[in-house]
Amino acid sequence: MPETYKDVQVAVVGMGKSNQALCRYLLDEGALLTCFDRKTEDELGEVYEEFSTKGVRWSLGPGYLDKLPGYEHIFLTPGMKKHQPQVIEARKRGAKISTEIDLFLKRCKAPVAGITGSAGKTTTCKLVGLMLEHSMPCTPVLVGGNIGPVLIEQVDQIPAHARVILELSSFQLHLCSRSPQYALLLNIRPNHLDIHRDFEEYVEAKKNIYRFQSERDWAILNYDETETRTAAAGCPGHVGLFSLNGYPASKPGRARVPVAWLDGHDLVYDPGDGSEPCVIACESDFKIPGRHNISNALGAVLLAMQMGANPEGISKAIREFRGIEHRIEFVREIDGVKFYNDSIATSPDRTIALVDSLEGSLVLILGGSDKGLSFDGLAGKIVSRRCKAVLIGECAAKIRQAIENAWAEAGLSGKPEIAEAGGLEEAIRIARTMARPGDSVALSPACASYDMFSNFEQRGRLFKRIVRAL
Repeated sequence: MPETYKDVQVAVVGMGKSNQALCRYLLDEGALLTCFDRKTEDELGEVYEEFSTKGVRWSLGPGYLDKLPGYEHIFLTPGMKKHQPQVIEARKRGAKISTEIDLFLKRCKAPVAGITGSAGKTTTCKLVGLMLEHSMPCTPVLVGGNIGPVLIEQVDQIPAHARVILELSSFQLHLCSRSPQYALLLNIRPNHLDIHRDFEEYVEAKKNIYRFQSERDWAILNYDETETRTAAAGCPGHVGLFSLNGYPASKPGRARVPVAWLDGHDLVYDPGDGSEPCVIACESDFKIPGRHNISNALGAVLLAMQMGANPEGISKAIREFRGIEHRIEFVREIDGVKFYNDSIATSPDRTIALVDSLEGSLVLILGGSDKGLSFDGLAGKIVSRRCKAVLIGECAAKIRQAIENAWAEAGLSGKPEIAEAGGLEEAIRIARTMARPGDSVALSPACASYDMFSNFEQRGRLFKRIVRAL
């Protein structure tokens, strides 16, 4: 990666939000850009008009990647498959392939914390940001990455005393050749196998969050999961551990480390320097449901403390935090039935987290586009809780089969209560008829949204609009 891209020919592949910001930044530096996208000029619309006036050249539509191997410097959009023939050929020819996040990490003067995991990233990022804001009111705190603003356009103006929190997906980490100074690895479970070659590649992408750290840097790891706990052996720098299941033991041969754990109903922090542990908060302080959110908060406590937060600021943030839109978001209660928007649940493990978080009988609205994931574990949870299900989208038949198989394996008589709907509005109507006073209806699809919606946010907001109109 050169020190400057002034007068350098650069290919930017994919004109989504993050790469639009990257293009503006590179153009201001004087780069000579060619932008690649499978969309046509008309489909890009205002994006095409904006960048054409700035001298950008284009490669669009079918065969848009054919000229890519001719470029030495390439920035790929995070969500595209990295194994396409043109990308492989460009790499063989010696192309330097990178991403907007990798460039940001190189150029940001302030300490950066990266947060990744198969679930819980956004909630944890927002919580860490709030903890730092309350603890360090005179310090600029910026939250970005996979959420909020794309920070590359302001990277040169971020002061060295600021704190930056980035939500980082496996897509963003996949091509990174550097790691943030602070890394938080929440969990690793099968996800995004429609984009990654296999689960091993997905795991290796996640590990880039700490792989290139120095011995001075910090990695915060979930002690409760095998993939994250064993990652400690590969961390170049300092390690902190958190657990829902009591005091986490440090790795044999490693000096005592900072830890955070759930002790009864108390969240406890031990700095690992010989001083006394302190109670940071208690479970009753949380406004959002679910033990998985307690786990996220424990990781947030450790990360925030290493970045300069204090227990008072952290406690205040936990008491104030009200959760994130689309994440087990209570919408309203109708005739004794509660409705929840959990549209962020784009994988089965996220829906399992919802089922574990809500008490009483549940009617789940499930389905969407296929990410190549198994629904067997979710089906077992649905059967054990006797959840009712309304299925939509291209995965409806796959989910139905998984639930019916789990029902049969459990040796239950009769059939599971499953309905299918042609769309979200019909699914909500059917779910309402299946629910009884005291039940909950939750949109928690366990699938991506792209067969019916542009993203999970659009899906969740339509759900809320329909429910509020009932």
